[in-house]
Amino acid sequence: MTGKKKLLFLEYFPFMGGGQKVLLDLIAGLKMHYDIEALVMNHGMMEAALEKNRVKTHFLQAPGKVKYRYFNQYLPFFIKLNRFLKENKYDLVYSGSLFASKLAGPSCLVNKIPLIWHKQLIIEKSYYSYNASQARLVSGFAKRIICVSEASRLSMIRAGVALEKLITIHNGVKIPRGPMSKARMKFRKKFRVGGNFVCGTVCIFRRNKGLEMLIDAAEIISKAAMHDMKFVLVGRADSGEEWFEEKLREKVKEKKLKNFIFAGYGDKYAFMPGFDLYVMPSPMEPFGLVTIEAMGIGVPAAGFNTGGTAEIITDGKDGFLAGQVSPRALAEKIIYAYKNRKKLGAMSKKAAASVKEKFSLEKQTAAVRGVIEACIK
Repeated sequence: MTGKKKLLFLEYFPFMGGGQKVLLDLIAGLKMHYDIEALVMNHGMMEAALEKNRVKTHFLQAPGKVKYRYFNQYLPFFIKLNRFLKENKYDLVYSGSLFASKLAGPSCLVNKIPLIWHKQLIIEKSYYSYNASQARLVSGFAKRIICVSEASRLSMIRAGVALEKLITIHNGVKIPRGPMSKARMKFRKKFRVGGNFVCGTVCIFRRNKGLEMLIDAAEIISKAAMHDMKFVLVGRADSGEEWFEEKLREKVKEKKLKNFIFAGYGDKYAFMPGFDLYVMPSPMEPFGLVTIEAMGIGVPAAGFNTGGTAEIITDGKDGFLAGQVSPRALAEKIIYAYKNRKKLGAMSKKAAASVKEKFSLEKQTAAVRGVIEACIK
């Protein structure tokens, strides 16, 4: 026995997205203070990443439908999880999603184990919507709910979640040390964008990421005859969603855009040093982890003055915020950055300094640990 409190981290989704990376980083930072184990509910990349990081990982298959009305599917899961929690005697359960919280909440309640729900999303629908009603329901199981941005927290308040349960803790990142000049040169040579002004975006290709709007903005800029500006999209679609990536490629082809490059999938730090401007086209991003990763290595960012993006970028200081959510408004900010690119050197330093001051992984981990300690006590 180590004498440390015993924590169980839950993960429902099998893929590796921003929310999953946040959980992995938190686990790495908290391991010295707690005995940490993980429970995954679907096999996949997240399970492999946990095991690679030497986290003791359990598996319990999630029911086919994450809805209590499918009682015949949920009951066997509840019984197995209830038994598992009783046998392992955890001091706290930490969940990274609504689905994981919903599935584990009743068992945590029965076993009197405090549950922390790390809320990654913004609820855009009304109080009476299904999403809002689910947030209210699941919040009843949670001791505290950590929101990744003020925008996320305020959306939970509007959805009717109890104010005293909510706390905002911005995500943090660990920025690689050392100069990025070699990676920049390698990237620009590989994609033949040597002297071009490069606007880059890195993400999983999902419909809520604003990627179609990014393509429309690239078309507007192309028609403005700015031929030395290139757009580079890095990433791929989720498994089973490949059709959406094909749709994006078809759209670029139909518009005959010569300024748009699909760069493939890989280590983001092999791509981002080659960008002159990072573009976050999501119309309502809860908190763009890759945005602060780009800014952390000195790449100014552009996005919309909405959601968590507005809490990351300070317009005119370390990036650019478009006041209206539209391809034209985004294009205008990108054009402004292009025309004022001599100022980007100073903005680059301010972007890196801002991330170091406000969005360090150490700061996030310490804040989360404070919530964990309060819940256990």
